[in-house]
Amino acid sequence: MNEWSTVAMRIELTNPLALLLIALVPLAHYLATGHVPWSARKQARAVSRARMRTMVAVRSVIVLLLVLALSGLRIRTRSNDLAVIFLIDVSTSMARDLKQPAQARDVVNLVNRQIDLAAPNDYVGIIAFAREPSVELSPTRKEILGAWRLSEIHSNPPNDYTDIAAALRLASALVPESATGRFVLISDGNENLESASRILPLLKSQGIEINTVAMKSIGDTRGRAEVAVRDLAAPASLSEGEAFELKASVDSTRDTDAKLRVFANDSLITERTVRLSSSGDNTFVLPQRMERKGFYTYRAEIESVDSDSIIQNNSREALVMVEGRPKILYIFGDSRPSAALVRVMNDAQLEAATKPAIGLPSTLAGFQDYDLVILDNAPASALTQDQMKMVRAYVHDLGGGFIMIGGDQSFGAGGYYKTPVEEALPVSLDIRNKKHFPSLALVLVIDESGSMNEQQLGRSKIELAQEASFAAVDALSDRDSAGVIAFNSAAEAVVKLAAVEDKPGAKKKIGEIVAAGGTAMYPGLKMAYDWLLSSDAQLKHVIVLSDGESDPGDFLGIARQMRNAGMTLSTVAVGEEADFSLMESLARIGGGRFYSTNRPETLTSIFTRETFLASGGSIIEEPFVPLPQASSPATNGIDWGRAPRLLGYAGTSEREAKEKGGSPPAVTALVSDKGDPVYSVWQYGLGRSAAFTSDAKPRWAAEWMKWPGFGQFWTQMIRDTIRRSDTSKGLNLEARLHFDTSRDSSATLSPSRTGHISVEATAADGQFKNGLALQAHVVGPDLTSIDVPLHQTAAGRYEADFTAGSRGAYIASILDGSGQPLAIPGGVKSYSPEYSLAGGDSGLLGLIRDVTGGSELSTGPDSDPLGPAATAEAATINLFENRKTKTAPHEIWSNLLLLALILLPLDVGLRRVHVTREDLRSFARGLLSRARQTVDIATGRRVFAGAELPLESLGKLKVSRSRIRLGKSADNNAIDQSPAAPMQAAALRSMKNTETQQSSAIPSTPPPPREEGSPGALAARLLEAKKKRRE
Repeated sequence: MNEWSTVAMRIELTNPLALLLIALVPLAHYLATGHVPWSARKQARAVSRARMRTMVAVRSVIVLLLVLALSGLRIRTRSNDLAVIFLIDVSTSMARDLKQPAQARDVVNLVNRQIDLAAPNDYVGIIAFAREPSVELSPTRKEILGAWRLSEIHSNPPNDYTDIAAALRLASALVPESATGRFVLISDGNENLESASRILPLLKSQGIEINTVAMKSIGDTRGRAEVAVRDLAAPASLSEGEAFELKASVDSTRDTDAKLRVFANDSLITERTVRLSSSGDNTFVLPQRMERKGFYTYRAEIESVDSDSIIQNNSREALVMVEGRPKILYIFGDSRPSAALVRVMNDAQLEAATKPAIGLPSTLAGFQDYDLVILDNAPASALTQDQMKMVRAYVHDLGGGFIMIGGDQSFGAGGYYKTPVEEALPVSLDIRNKKHFPSLALVLVIDESGSMNEQQLGRSKIELAQEASFAAVDALSDRDSAGVIAFNSAAEAVVKLAAVEDKPGAKKKIGEIVAAGGTAMYPGLKMAYDWLLSSDAQLKHVIVLSDGESDPGDFLGIARQMRNAGMTLSTVAVGEEADFSLMESLARIGGGRFYSTNRPETLTSIFTRETFLASGGSIIEEPFVPLPQASSPATNGIDWGRAPRLLGYAGTSEREAKEKGGSPPAVTALVSDKGDPVYSVWQYGLGRSAAFTSDAKPRWAAEWMKWPGFGQFWTQMIRDTIRRSDTSKGLNLEARLHFDTSRDSSATLSPSRTGHISVEATAADGQFKNGLALQAHVVGPDLTSIDVPLHQTAAGRYEADFTAGSRGAYIASILDGSGQPLAIPGGVKSYSPEYSLAGGDSGLLGLIRDVTGGSELSTGPDSDPLGPAATAEAATINLFENRKTKTAPHEIWSNLLLLALILLPLDVGLRRVHVTREDLRSFARGLLSRARQTVDIATGRRVFAGAELPLESLGKLKVSRSRIRLGKSADNNAIDQSPAAPMQAAALRSMKNTETQQSSAIPSTPPPPREEGSPGALAARLLEAKKKRRE
């Protein structure tokens, strides 16, 4: 940037290279001085020298203005305006004080007092901040604020963290260029994200002064009895049977007794009474030993015998990985598991836990206890939505193994279509578009009575029913038709039965269902029956859902009519108030299935399952011999020519070439005689997933269970799918996850990141391993995952920060350069550091003042920061005093462009319009003559006021106006020969007579001579000159 300074101002060019365009000024002179095409030279020669010089000057000025505008010309002038911005901490550690009326009033009074002291040109701004800053009042001039004053803080940013640096950065960006920034930081100084000290040098260079008001934090208890579990330390990993120590560190604001409880996976393992000291070290060691492999979540809780007003900080958790032999979780959905499959796993020395569907883990850490999860004919309705997401994350993000076994409650028939579990499967459940499937007409009859508005897990039953209807519509093919009926006191046709062509339109109508009124189910069933009677679909099915008792009706009769007409009817009873007996009878008579659930969130899987079962193609019960199609570790070494028949399978289809997560194509090793998948496997993220669409029970595998290849096939499938336990490749890795105050001293968090990963890598001989390309794949408690590259920070040490926004368990897979997992550490993010009893950080506030030259607005450490004394002192401080003068930039390029635009018409006029001196003299004489006439007329009115002459003159004006209306001049003797001519002639004669009579009353004066400078004469002269030039 180039600049030139004077005493009063400084001129700057933001783009000085544009000055090179000054060379265009001579070009403008060249073009303006007659260097034009030959055809225009004659005209150019007629231009006078003075006019030519004017043209050159105007065009040169225009070009110069444009060049200066492009060069970013601006001027700096001196200014002593101030911009005072208040930064108010509203985080959790502060919110308790700010919620007190007196405390909030003191903050408001402090701000308003300074607003009163501001000059009209000064700026006032307010920012509320916690995890992130929020602008309460953008810097505004006092003269614009007028009588406005702060009454309360309306901003509500996330308050679980404090980022002072982000607030300072935003405030500095809001300071107007014409003003000097001066901040007032109202905070306890308890920052726990980015360090504010990093931004202080920048603020100092900008001349910003920061004053502070030290507020009380949660840790400043002032006599209150508070206890908190500061840390819970445990080894990240250990072997089965290895002893270890669990260390709980507790803080207390006074000497007191408390109860310390320790849980492992929510089971109480110890409870003791401990003595807490307000000044000493309250660390308690608890010896532990875990005999079984798995992830264990330990939780330490402290309960004081005194009152404890802050309970959020009374517990902490730690995650411990106990390593051992591979372990399998076998979940069965029928009344009993497959005895043959359990025997195979025992014979192969594979440790397996066999449980019903209710035994599926409810946390991701619980899944980590196992290296393989098998779902054997377990319906999707037995799983929660979160559990299905955990299955996906367990395989894709943590490298676990997964096998789904077929049956009448598995795959599409189990309601897994478009669920997270389907995403992990190596087969697709979209089978409705196969040509051999019959067409289906499906009618959904939905209860929309007022009771469907009841909430469960934050969602109403009607909303969940709508989502279930969406899923049923999605499961239909283009050959199918669908209709939706809603009933309360009467039945309403929401979507009339028609071909499924506009699914978005149908969903939109379903989404407009509103729950209200009573419950009359029969009219809805009758409407569904009438619709299906007119349908020509090969299969006809009705699903009716209700959560209460219906008004009377011939329900059993309509169910029999449906059955006799080739229709089927399934029923879904939701909640405890439903008429279970009626709904079960309707399903039995209607040839369908009856469902009863107290979990409305399972409706989607129920509707999807029903749609697949009604289609008739989700279950194929025909004997067939499986045919090998591709090689795989599970099928190698088996003589498939001797394989016996299977009696059925669940319908699926092969996946496309490459799907979600960049997973390679699935391998379909066995197919049916129809070409449908029987056994498929693929690598899904970090883990492997397999699908066996037949079963391992007598229903479909009765002959297989007697075949010697049965055990070999299942053993090889399990070993191919289970998570590999020895993946360290000769490395010893000690990996840990840290959060907030539980992180070690070497961990420094980046802005907005509250988690830290540290890895110590050594070889078998104990030497540090350097130069490794490591990456962490982290899965949070909300089951979202992120990839975090690790950077080497010391010999054998690798670290990285990551975003940890939610409380709960985080599990990371440490991957090598090829993407293979080396270790799986875990950690638990407990309460926010805002609840720490450490108190405020007065040292940070002092550092901020010292670096920026600010002052402390308080009375001392023994008084309330904003108590009466402090408020009195603050009232005597004027933040708008001791102003600093700065130069303020003013952009003028827009003014230059505007001036150039104004001069452009003058440039065009000089080139196109030729005016001689005689023309100007004539024009001036004309103006002078008109001025004289105006004066005469005015003088005449004053002399003849009240005489007859003005009236007679007014009569002449009326006559002239009549002539204009008739379109004739006074001296025109030619009369148009049109049919109206006689009337016009008579009118003209009448006007002439009137004129003669009026003119005889005053002396006649000759008409004034025509002035040469009149507009007519000037136009004639210009026209004549133009003709001469053309000649």
